[in-house]
Amino acid sequence: MPLEEELKKIVGAGILAPSGDNCQPWKLYYDGTKLHLVNLPERDTSLYNVNDIASFIAFGAMIENMNIVAQSLGYTLSVSLFPKGGKAPIVASISFTEGQTVSDPLLPYIPQRCVNRKPYKRKQLSQSVIDSLLKAADGRKEAKLCLIEKGKEKNLLANILALNDRIVFENKKLHDFLFTHIRWSKDEIETSRDGLSINSLELGAFQSKMMKVLSSWKIVQFMNIFGFSRFVPMQSYQLCKGASALCLLSYAGTGLDSYFNGGRALQRIWLTAASLGLSLHPMTGLVYLIHTVRSGGEGLSNNHNKMLLKAFDKLRELCPLGENESFIMAFRIGYADPPSDKSLRLPLEKVLVFGNPPK
Repeated sequence: MPLEEELKKIVGAGILAPSGDNCQPWKLYYDGTKLHLVNLPERDTSLYNVNDIASFIAFGAMIENMNIVAQSLGYTLSVSLFPKGGKAPIVASISFTEGQTVSDPLLPYIPQRCVNRKPYKRKQLSQSVIDSLLKAADGRKEAKLCLIEKGKEKNLLANILALNDRIVFENKKLHDFLFTHIRWSKDEIETSRDGLSINSLELGAFQSKMMKVLSSWKIVQFMNIFGFSRFVPMQSYQLCKGASALCLLSYAGTGLDSYFNGGRALQRIWLTAASLGLSLHPMTGLVYLIHTVRSGGEGLSNNHNKMLLKAFDKLRELCPLGENESFIMAFRIGYADPPSDKSLRLPLEKVLVFGNPPK
């Protein structure tokens, strides 16, 4: 079994994984034999997280980080998903076996990986870069990366993904969830160590001030009378259009384990991108809302349900999806200046508990 300091290194890498709006929906318990990953659904109550799918993708990314570091310390991980059933708080239990030390070339990029929301430079991806990204996806055999670089298909996908921003400013629950996770000052960022700093949104001084105004749902409702929400997607559209490529990651299967494994594939792609000097920005809200619609559409208007189903049909035309496959993540990728700010994480002592998990 890992020593306490080794376990802290492994878990410390794990909590650097991405999660929706950096809500970090996890707590980990080490009982002396196994490491138990516990989902905290109250940390992500958004419409994006239907059936905790978004959280399970985040847990998959966490496991991939931990596996890379554990191997570097001479341990092999054995992961058991939902050991006490799908409704139990423990979503995964991990056993450690001593083995050979394996140095994964992606190890140094775990602390470097981050979201970069800046506009990307209009630079084409080389074939070797594309091959490396596709190979990273292929590392999880059931993962499939659809990469679109140019043409009508790219413009269409940019339009589809940007539709999320319109829905955010037409749906109170989505709007409120976003704004409760924005951190407006350094003190607030340091105190909470979760959510999104306003600087990381890369909006500029004027737009940042406007975001403060738009945190009021009443003001947004009034502005929507004049068509405000229909103009909101333009910025995301331009960001997508200017990227080197737009990508959709899918994974074989429709069970909850597919989202874990899809999260592991996503993390390897993201770390590979970081190793190649690429920036990556998830543009996946629309994909998650499609999952919500397909699960009943609770919390969404009939109009939004129809819009999302049409978008789903278009996505499947651009990136064919089998009956037993699920979309995991959409993102833009390319070359950019460093981000203005990075999201913080909760302190390790608030996440890792040496003791038994809840039953």
